[in-house]
Amino acid sequence: MKRRAILAGLAGLLLAAGGAAWKFRLFGKHYPPTPYDDLLGQINDREPAIVFGMAARKVMPGAASIAAQLRRDGQPLSQRAQAEPAEAKVAEVAGWIVPRSVALYAALAAQA
Repeated sequence: MKRRAILAGLAGLLLAAGGAAWKFRLFGKHYPPTPYDDLLGQINDREPAIVFGMAARKVMPGAASIAAQLRRDGQPLSQRAQAEPAEAKVAEVAGWIVPRSVALYAALAAQA
């Protein structure tokens, strides 16, 4: 066997392993399953969201139906967060003015 063939095989193997690790999120954070994973999967890092959500739950009424409110129109968090400030749908949580959906997602993360 030639040295080039061995090096090409090793390079291909490394690329395949890297692609599999990226595809299956082998090195990312893993969270225990919840009934809200369809919604919480849109949050990159849940720890800060949980801390923010604890404060949001204190000021947001109707925390029991958060998941139903977020599932109602089926829009992703990124679209909602961009559109809501223009529609004056904001909430003040712990001194922060944020789109209402951001506060709701954080409150849901704290609830789960």
